[in-house]
Amino acid sequence: MSKRPSDLTKEILLYTTLLLDYISYAFNHYLCLFFHYFFGYPAPSTPHIPTSTYHPAVLVTGTSLGLGCNIALTLACRGYTVFATVRRVEESDELTRQLSLCENEYRGNLIPLVADVSNKADVMKLHNTIRAVCRKKIPFVGLINNASQVIYLPSEVASETAFRESFETNFFAVVSLTKIFLPMLRESNGRVINVGSISAWHSTAAMGVYASSKAAIRTLSRIWRQELKGMGVDVVLVEPGAIKTRFTQQVQQNFRSFTSFPNMSRYHEIPQNVKSTVVQKYERQYRAIGRYCDDLFENASPPGLASDAILNALMAAYPKSIYYVGLDAKLLAAMNWILGERIVEAIQESVIGY
Repeated sequence: MSKRPSDLTKEILLYTTLLLDYISYAFNHYLCLFFHYFFGYPAPSTPHIPTSTYHPAVLVTGTSLGLGCNIALTLACRGYTVFATVRRVEESDELTRQLSLCENEYRGNLIPLVADVSNKADVMKLHNTIRAVCRKKIPFVGLINNASQVIYLPSEVASETAFRESFETNFFAVVSLTKIFLPMLRESNGRVINVGSISAWHSTAAMGVYASSKAAIRTLSRIWRQELKGMGVDVVLVEPGAIKTRFTQQVQQNFRSFTSFPNMSRYHEIPQNVKSTVVQKYERQYRAIGRYCDDLFENASPPGLASDAILNALMAAYPKSIYYVGLDAKLLAAMNWILGERIVEAIQESVIGY
């Protein structure tokens, strides 16, 4: 049975993206080798490569569904001992079931742990559990900060609670986890991999809550990379574009079912002096964003692209500082560099129609 043209086009774009990824990995590697040979820096690090008998440990947060689930399964199948945080016991059972269906050639392990990464007591418990399991037998070589809370609302409509909860999960949890696991990562010359988003530098209306927390992660990753450079710990930022997962399907459904903003709720707080005409304008804008995201998510990249980038970040002698995941992320990064933000924003507003 022949493939529909749209399917064929998607497959061509996928392989084009993978080709660009591998070219960028090779270019980064040989460029670093050149500078190391002639100028003495940067020095290569020694990655921990899993085998059928050697299973270094990593922690992946936010693996209940979507991108985090794919990352955890990919790393386990590649031979890592993967500690994976989930929010509920039934989610840990589902994660284990999915691994049993995968081809686990390297005999990696998956250990789900029920935890709320924004809860400091849970973070301490996570650390103690992983430390006890690893001890001197298994090196702890990677922290993948993936857990995230996504709230799409106009900034004036969003409540302070929306901003605070978003930053608790997307930023402060990353700070807590990284600080508590850094001593173990220094012991193994391991890596911190923060999963950000291109929304940190290329966002649309209604993304203020989410994008601002990811912008904070982008800045912190850069600073931490510089601070830890001489201590044997690499800090890497992975910034995906649109990724097609069950989670993005939920976001699509939320946009489709939208009717109007409530005056007051957990995440909504419209000031009393804001006129109804202003709120209506926000609602029209929000619907336009919903239609745009609907098209965007339908053509989104598969989560395997992000997992592949994280594998390279863990296993490369010279991991890249930033990985742009997906063709959309790469094109937007190039457009911002060539055209400048103002022109790109004008094009974006014209495409979205708000």
